[in-house]
Amino acid sequence: MTRPTVAQAEAWRPEALRELAAGWDAAADTVRANASTAGSPPEWRGRTADAASVRMHALVDDADAVAGTLGAAAAAARAGCDRIAEARADLLARVAEANALGFVVADDGSVASHAAVPAVALSEEIGAALDRLGEADADAARDIDAAADIAGQIAAMTPAQRAQLIHDEPFVVGNTNGVPWDMRFAANRVNIAQAIRDERGTDPDALRRIGFYLDLLREVDDPAGSGQRIDRQILAFDPARSTLVELNGDVDTARSVAVLVPGMNTTVEGSAANTETARRFVTATHGEVAAITYLGGPFPHGPNVIAALAEAADPHYALEMAPRLAAFSVDVDRTVDATGRQVAVTYVGHSYGGSILGTAEALGMTADRTLYVAAAGAGVGVDDPGDWHNRNPHVLRFSMTAPGDVIELVQGLPGGPHGADPDEMPGVIRLATGHYDDGRPMAGPRAHTDVIDRQDSDSWRTILAVITGDREHIQVAG
Repeated sequence: MTRPTVAQAEAWRPEALRELAAGWDAAADTVRANASTAGSPPEWRGRTADAASVRMHALVDDADAVAGTLGAAAAAARAGCDRIAEARADLLARVAEANALGFVVADDGSVASHAAVPAVALSEEIGAALDRLGEADADAARDIDAAADIAGQIAAMTPAQRAQLIHDEPFVVGNTNGVPWDMRFAANRVNIAQAIRDERGTDPDALRRIGFYLDLLREVDDPAGSGQRIDRQILAFDPARSTLVELNGDVDTARSVAVLVPGMNTTVEGSAANTETARRFVTATHGEVAAITYLGGPFPHGPNVIAALAEAADPHYALEMAPRLAAFSVDVDRTVDATGRQVAVTYVGHSYGGSILGTAEALGMTADRTLYVAAAGAGVGVDDPGDWHNRNPHVLRFSMTAPGDVIELVQGLPGGPHGADPDEMPGVIRLATGHYDDGRPMAGPRAHTDVIDRQDSDSWRTILAVITGDREHIQVAG
C-alpha cells in the first residue's frame, strides 16, 4: 500500500469508478441479451438441429462467463468507489478542520504547530486518514484485478468460440483490456466498418470522418520494412469517446515497445501525424521497436493557440485519461510478458500528454521507462518524486524540453494545474535537445513539436535511444 498525498486525494474522482462500473454492467447486459437470442432453440428437429443446439448452448455458456466477469468487475469497482469516497471524505474533512483552526497541512499530512499549540494529534489523525485512503485504493485495485480475469476466461475458449464472440460483441471485444490483441484488431475492423455505415450525413465533417475511417481499414506498407502490405492494428476504437489506440510494428518480434501519448489539439480524425511519428521509430529500427499511439479520450483543444492554451490549463482531461492509461499499461505488460522475452516498455508523454503520463504514474501505472517531452508538468498533484507510484520500483525517468519552448512559461508554476516541472524533478534524467542535422540548435517555439517529430535531429535520436535502451547514444543535458 502506498500512502497518497493530500493533493492527490483532492484531485481524485472516485465517481469515475462508478462510471466505469456502469459501462461494464451495460456491456454485460448486451452480452447476455445477445447470447439469449443466439441460444434460442431451433424450430426444426434432427441431427443438424441437435448439433446446432449443442453449439449454441456452448456459446451461451461462454458468453455468460464473459458477462459474469464483467459484472463481477463492475461490482468490485462500485464497492471500491464507495470505500475510496468514504475514506477521501474523511480525510478532506480532517484537513478542512485543521485549516479552519489556523493550522497549515503539508502535502504529506503533517501539521505545523502554531501559537504554542501542539499539532501532533492532528498530524497523526490526518496521517492515519491518508493511510486508510491508500488502503482503500489498494484493496479496490486488488478486487477489480481478481474479478476482471477476462484474459483467463478467453484463454479457455476455442478459436471458434472466440470468433463468435467477436461477431456477437465487437465493441466490447475491441475496447476491453485483457482481451488478446489479435481479437481486438479483428473486432475493431468490424467497429470501424460499422462507424462508416453509421455516418448518415454528406456534409464536409461527415465525409472527412468517413475518409479517415476508410484509411483505418486500408492496408499500409509494413513500417518494419518487410516490403509487405499489412492491416492496421487498432487496439481501441470509440469515436464517441475520442478514443483511438493503434499498434505499429509487431510486439512478438520487437525488442522494445514505446507508448506515445500526444498533446493538446489531438483528435481521432486528426491523428495521422501522431501515427507517422510512431511509425518512424518502427521504420528506423527495422521493427526492433513497436510503437503504440495512445488517444484514450478527448484532449484540450481550441480554434487558435490562445484558446487552446487556456483549455490546456484545465487538468480534468489528464484526470479523466490517466486512469485509462494506467489500466492499459497493465494490459501492455501482460501482452509483452506473454512473448516470453524481456521487452522494455517506454511511455512518452509529449506536451499535455506529459501531464497525463505523470498523473497515470501517480495512479500506479507500470513502465520500464517514462519520458516527459516538452511536458506541461509532472502530473496533476505531483509535486515531488514521492507522488509518483509506478508499480515498477526500478523505473527510469527522463525529461526533455528545448530552450525557448513556450511550454517553459507554464512548467512548474506554483500551484499550477499540472504539477511540478519534470525537468527539475530529483531523480529524473534531463536530456539535451541538441541540434538539427543542418547545425541549427533545437530551440524556440517550433522546437515544441520538432523535438519529437524531426528525425533529422539529435533530440529525435536521443528519444529513440531511450526507447531502445541504447545508453551510449542518450545525450544528457550538461
